[in-house]
Amino acid sequence: MLKGIIKKQFNRQAKSFSSWSVTKNIEYMQAHFDFFRMNENDTMLDVACGTGEFSIFSAKSVNYVLGIDISDEEIKLADEQAKSNNLTNVKFICHDVEKIPCEGNSCSIVICKSAFHHMQNYNQVFMEMVRCCKKLGRVGIQDIIAYDDKKTNDFFEGMEKAIDISHNSALSLESIVDLFKANDLKIVNEFQIEIELNFQEYLRHAYQSKNSIKNIEKILKSGLEDDNISKYFLIKDDGLFFKRNVLLILGEKM
Repeated sequence: MLKGIIKKQFNRQAKSFSSWSVTKNIEYMQAHFDFFRMNENDTMLDVACGTGEFSIFSAKSVNYVLGIDISDEEIKLADEQAKSNNLTNVKFICHDVEKIPCEGNSCSIVICKSAFHHMQNYNQVFMEMVRCCKKLGRVGIQDIIAYDDKKTNDFFEGMEKAIDISHNSALSLESIVDLFKANDLKIVNEFQIEIELNFQEYLRHAYQSKNSIKNIEKILKSGLEDDNISKYFLIKDDGLFFKRNVLLILGEKM
């Protein structure tokens, strides 16, 4: 059921997601590339690759990239962008990431960016990522993580789901670390950063119905009127921004 919602939603919002400034941010992509310790010899698997921006960015500096995503519209855009960049060392496949069409122990680096919060069966996806990774290869995740305070987290979970119906749940730091430990991965790099997201631009990156927009307005109003939750919002450059913690974590397959 959720996978059907995810596919439909990302098919609807593929173009807006691809054009989002966060998706296109070269500085972010370079920082992620460096964090994952990628190099020219790497064979990279990009799980839930979306419209392929990071795959394409990485393909210019690694040996080969395979990107996989459940959304056929996103894969179509990824293919178009790869062709426009004249890249022959990147391939995109539309497929369920719970059953990755990739041989075991075949990739030196397996990553998933900004997608685990959409997944209901993220344990299965992570096990597939590990299966596809070579021994002494690396497995990495970049994603938003849950707020420490339950009331604050409940508010933002409600807001995220109203903005993007395919949002499932932001995992806690502990839950993600436990994924690595449970799959016998040695954590070799970990980093948290608080980012500020433009609220109106964040709305535009996803598809909402008219009823959803009305609900978002109510949720936002309640948050701004709450003394604790309002601390996570700020006015900057005449726009409304909100704060989210992002985790980058990298493990080595032993």
